[in-house]
Parts: sequence; structure tokens; C-alpha cells
Amino acid sequence: MKKWLFAIGLTAALVLAGCGSSSSEEESTPGAEETSSQENKSNEMTVKKEILNEQMNMANTFRPQHTKIANYQTLVADEESTSKAIKTAGKEALTAAKKAADSVESYKIKSDLPKEIKAQYEEALPSLKAYYSEVGKALNKSIENADFTTADEKFDKFQQKLDGVYKDAGLLATDLMGEFS
Repeated sequence: MKKWLFAIGLTAALVLAGCGSSSSEEESTPGAEETSSQENKSNEMTVKKEILNEQMNMANTFRPQHTKIANYQTLVADEESTSKAIKTAGKEALTAAKKAADSVESYKIKSDLPKEIKAQYEEALPSLKAYYSEVGKALNKSIENADFTTADEKFDKFQQKLDGVYKDAGLLATDLMGEFS
């Protein structure tokens, strides 16, 4: 009888120990880790895709105006450009700068990005607006020979803020000035 009680007690102890270890094994099984890893990779890819979508949305929004500003800068740099061509391009660039600044003011993040990344974009937008405002000020001072130094500094701040978004997502930073032109 003692042997039976000892055997039943030992069996019960083994069963309880087995049940306790199986629940912890279920939590850390290799299959669960692989699934979690796959989900993380999928989320990372989704975020990267949305960042690139937002880049495209921004470029499509600002390119029509930004191209006019870039065209003006190209004409000013070209020694063969006429004064008339520079003045005409300068007036177009001035109008474009005002429209672009207004577009920044009303710009909404369209991509489905996490809140912290959306916040980074929203923090960068005032620098972009300041760039366009400074372009307008420079053109108002001298339509034939505008100094965009201050404007370029504002765009550099915008670029730096978004470079952080790209870096954190594991993407290469993009030349947004080139993307917008």
C-alpha cells in the first residue's frame, strides 16, 4: 500500500511539473518567436512603404511650385540667360513660393504612419513653410539676383528632420530638394 501511495504521489508530482513546464514552453516556442519576427518584419516593411508613399505625396504636392523656383535658380546661374527671362522666371517663382507656403499650411499627412512618425513629419513642415516664405522674401528684395541663403538653411532643417525618419526606418535619406524639383 505504501508503494502505491508513493507511486501515485510521484506520478502526481510529475504530472504537475509537466503541466507547469508546458505552459512556459508554449510561451517561448520557436514557432511563436518566428511568427513574432515575421510580424515585426511585416510591420517594418509596411512603415517603410508608407514613408515612401508620403514622400511621393509631398513631392507631388510641392513639385509644381518648387519646379518654378528651381527653374529661376537655373536661369540666374546661366550666364547666357537674358534679364527678361530671369525677371519672368522670378515672378513665376515668387507666385509659386506663395502658393507653396499656403500648400504647406494646409498639407495633411495622407499615409498610414505610426503616430510618432507623423509627429516628426508635422514638426518638419514649419521648416518647409519657412523655406518657401524666405524664397518669397528674397525674390521681393531682388527679383534678378535673389539671395536664397536663409531659405536654403530652412530647407536644410526640413531635410534633417526627415532624414531622421528615414534613418530610424532603415531607409537611405532622400534628397528632398531634388525630389521636389
